[in-house]
Amino acid sequence: MGENYISFQFNIMASVQEWKLQGATATTIDATDSIAFSNGTFGQPIQVGSYNDKTHVRTSTGTDKSASNSPHNTKYLTSTTMSLNGGASANLSTLTTANSPLKITVSESVNITVTNVKMYAYDGTTTTNAPSGMNVYLAEQGDSSWTQAHGSGNALSLNDQTTPATSHDFYVAISASPTSIGVKSANKIRIEFTYQ
Repeated sequence: MGENYISFQFNIMASVQEWKLQGATATTIDATDSIAFSNGTFGQPIQVGSYNDKTHVRTSTGTDKSASNSPHNTKYLTSTTMSLNGGASANLSTLTTANSPLKITVSESVNITVTNVKMYAYDGTTTTNAPSGMNVYLAEQGDSSWTQAHGSGNALSLNDQTTPATSHDFYVAISASPTSIGVKSANKIRIEFTYQ
């Protein structure tokens, strides 16, 4: 038993990436942190076949870094609906940037564009593999349906940002469900893109 969490990996050339879990205030997700899902209380497991009632940032020492943040949580309900922060069923397309759990910023010291953006979960070893023991759904803010983003071949495509700027933000909904009992700490989330 135990909570279900996913660590993440960057695909970086020279740009800077900043991942944040949004809420009352944003919690930065550092390279040694993980995204942790729970049944509503940090550290409490999600039942097999159920989806996350809360999303947290878990430090490498196992503490809830986002405890004072009241992080946003998007729970998969159907292919086109979600529960936001424990609320009633709502169309996924109604999610706003402010309520999106993940905010990923790609920046550089000079103006850049960011294209060919894709994001997916995998087993932590082979990027073409699905995550182990979990179903992971992702959606970019504004999408009308979830993507089961299992491996690089089933990645969520994010909109290109073709207006040159020193900073580009991506807003992503995330939801996960264990398919077996146990901690899923080997799984990772990866974002890939081209910038110039």
